[in-house]
Amino acid sequence: MSALAVSFLHTGLLLLAAGTLGTLVARALHPGARALCPERIGWGLSLGLAALALSALFASLGGPAPRLELALLGAALLLIGRLPAPREAPVAASREPRERRQRVRPAHALLMLAIAAGVFLYAGRALIRPMWSIDFLAIWGMKGRAIFSAGSIPPWLSDPGLAGFSHPEYPLGLPLLYAGLAGLVGTWDDHAMALLFPAFQIATLAVLYGWLRRRGTSRGIALAGTALLALFEPLYSGFLTGMADVPLSLAMLLLGTSLSDAIDGTDTRALARLVVASLLASSLKNEGLFLSAAAAAVAVVSRGNPDTRGRVRVALAAALPAIALTAVVRVVRGAAPLRDFDFPLLSPSRFGELLGRIIETISVDAHIAARAWILLAAIGVLLAAGVAAPWAGRLLWLGAAALAVYLALPAFAVLGPAWLAETTLFRTAAALAPLAAAGIAGRLGSLERKSEVAEPSPV
Repeated sequence: MSALAVSFLHTGLLLLAAGTLGTLVARALHPGARALCPERIGWGLSLGLAALALSALFASLGGPAPRLELALLGAALLLIGRLPAPREAPVAASREPRERRQRVRPAHALLMLAIAAGVFLYAGRALIRPMWSIDFLAIWGMKGRAIFSAGSIPPWLSDPGLAGFSHPEYPLGLPLLYAGLAGLVGTWDDHAMALLFPAFQIATLAVLYGWLRRRGTSRGIALAGTALLALFEPLYSGFLTGMADVPLSLAMLLLGTSLSDAIDGTDTRALARLVVASLLASSLKNEGLFLSAAAAAVAVVSRGNPDTRGRVRVALAAALPAIALTAVVRVVRGAAPLRDFDFPLLSPSRFGELLGRIIETISVDAHIAARAWILLAAIGVLLAAGVAAPWAGRLLWLGAAALAVYLALPAFAVLGPAWLAETTLFRTAAALAPLAAAGIAGRLGSLERKSEVAEPSPV
């Protein structure tokens, strides 16, 4: 067996072990009687990968070797997993429809094949060669390899003078995951390490399907939404493999689904899931901090919970973990300004320049949107076909808030609106696809249930 094959096997077994450990822990966070329901598996894989990153973090702070760190962390997580499973609230919207007990229809089987094809195709794009995108080589992979090689977080990673090109202001969640996995394998192999990205995709698809089913969406619509996401190549591409957009898309879906559950009070651990999701999102990219704040705003204005104190609790569970994590990082490594943006443009003396940039930004955004008009038209048709469903609409509001910021930020780009929009807008917007898939499928599922209720019973 070749060295590369051994590395792939070793990495794959480690990811399988991490996912199994995480799934055992997810029992304490996730409602449902079935131990292997898809949503719990998706959460479990996310928690297992987070444990790998935490093992690297603890080892970098002067702890034991990564293997011992992971063993100790795993033991602690298993103790958490022994907590009683959360109790579900008696709300109809949180229960799966009875049709899940029926046999799989041919159309459902075809959709399952489409999901499998999407996973297979992305695995081919991700694994055909070592991770190669510029941002992986200059930012995420470079930081991960530096942490792995040094056995700690090198101080120069936070020095704008030495590592300005690698964005010192970015969170270290993904580099720590790379370092943790490499530490357990015993070598840095950025080809086998690409197995992480099909794992991210599988976790995202499992959470999407499982959550839609738990919230009452039919199997057909849940499978269709999952299949479309699995085949969404702008997100699951070879270029984005190695970058933070794919794991961030998973974290944003976890944030959105747990936010909606917490607002509706679907179970006794929904708030705990929201706290975990907020930490995961803010540890990956700066966008995660914004999404956590946006989730807090959605919680405050949501009509799902008439209790004001309840809405405030949900808002705090969404925002405070992200704020606390960001504050700790700032204290440890110092302030790291956003180098790509010129926010002093907001000063009154520069309003004229800002106006010109806004006009240019609108023009560039419109040009990029025109290239994706078919996709945007399809999304518009699907949104119009559904009906209002607050539990699903919250995810759409989160995605819309993020998209609005992505569209506006080029006006403040140091290198000009065209540069930032052309290089980042499409891929950052693609990471919102899981939120959009969940929200649209939820609206269509609500339309289906409404039609079933309106249909007269046969005599």
